[in-house]
Amino acid sequence: MTKKSMLTVGLFSTILFFSAMFPVNLGICQQLNYDCRKASDLMQMLFGIFPFVFLFSLITYKMKEETFRVWWNFAKWFVPTIIVITYLLQGVTGGGYLNTADSFSFAILFILYAVFVFVSIIKIVRAYRRSK
Repeated sequence: MTKKSMLTVGLFSTILFFSAMFPVNLGICQQLNYDCRKASDLMQMLFGIFPFVFLFSLITYKMKEETFRVWWNFAKWFVPTIIVITYLLQGVTGGGYLNTADSFSFAILFILYAVFVFVSIIKIVRAYRRSK
């Protein structure tokens, strides 16, 4: 995947994520339409990592290609892992996106997102320093 296509996918997915967060306010769902709001919760769950993907693809966009590649080689396997684990955890708890009633699921997701952010920062900084 190229930098430009990753930036585009990240932006589009981030817009979908934020649209799914406010479906009633944006007129996507009606207040009492449970099925629509349930679908919106599923979209939040699936696209929750993409604001971070967009941010890191934006950061690496103006850097050398090798810096982007180092980050992308990590992100291309970790992002689907987060999505699958999030889906499985939410299927077990039956709650909406980041159901805080289940502290175990919340802790696991917090750790996964934190690992993604910190490892991404480390990989980008190291690759950037090497490319100088």
